[in-house]
Amino acid sequence: MGPVAGGVRALAARVYGFGWETRRAAYARGWFTPERVTARVVSIGNLTVGGTGKTTLTLHLAARARALGLDPAVVVRDYRPGADGTGDEHRLYRAALGAGAVFGGRVKRDLARAAARAHRIVLVDDGFSHWRLARDLDVVLLDAADPWGGGALLPAGRLREPRRALQRAGVVVLSRLAADADPEAAIAAVRPWAPAASFATGRHEVVGVRALDGSVVAGGGRVRVVTATGHPEAVAASAREHGFEVTALSAYRDHHWFSSGEVATERAAAERDGARLLLTAKDAVRWPTADPRVAVLEVAWRWVSGGEVAEGRVFAREGA
Repeated sequence: MGPVAGGVRALAARVYGFGWETRRAAYARGWFTPERVTARVVSIGNLTVGGTGKTTLTLHLAARARALGLDPAVVVRDYRPGADGTGDEHRLYRAALGAGAVFGGRVKRDLARAAARAHRIVLVDDGFSHWRLARDLDVVLLDAADPWGGGALLPAGRLREPRRALQRAGVVVLSRLAADADPEAAIAAVRPWAPAASFATGRHEVVGVRALDGSVVAGGGRVRVVTATGHPEAVAASAREHGFEVTALSAYRDHHWFSSGEVATERAAAERDGARLLLTAKDAVRWPTADPRVAVLEVAWRWVSGGEVAEGRVFAREGA
């Protein structure tokens, strides 16, 4: 980035920050009031743009809520939807939880209101910056390797809100913790910004590999990772942890819907390398063919530390 472009982005970040402060002050002074719905509302969000694992954690919490008999619903914005009007995350939640438990659309406040009529707990995917909806708890994920997204507000960096916004969080989760990392060291670097919050750490655990047609795929071998997710490098790292040799990483814009031409291009590139194409589950719902030669990396959330306390606060259990 040249000095002129850098200066423009820095100016834009200041304007963005002024807009954030104006909105924060309006709510703090009572000029606007967030709407409270009839169910318990928990947001699973982040402070930065880019993948921190909120969808994976939301799926985990929804499964745990069902196991506890809490009848959860998930609210998700259909960002960059496909031809049927639903987004990739909506499709993932629907496959895991059933259509009746997923409320997708454009306005999270309205979706939460509808979800609350039939469900006891509403999990809002990416709701931390949604000021119009009152929450009982904000769970905020930060990437353990880069919690502040470069340290600057959009568009100069990846911060959606200033670091002090973390004071609104009830639970802070350091995600994507490396296998050999010290959880307490990761927490210590962030704790001063949210002194009243509970802290936990977690990571994505590969639980299997399947083909696009649903058949099981053995681990290992050469793969070309193709992904349109918020953290492409993390996908490649997960593939390596599962024993794959990653010959190349082909990254597209987050939530991109793959065309038949792009499929042909990626397949040809993989064949030249003697590799198989490897996607994430979120990429798979945006892939236009059910080619059994294309593999899908299945991951699940795994707590490293603080998980019991974090879930206790999510589900409002005593002593959490």
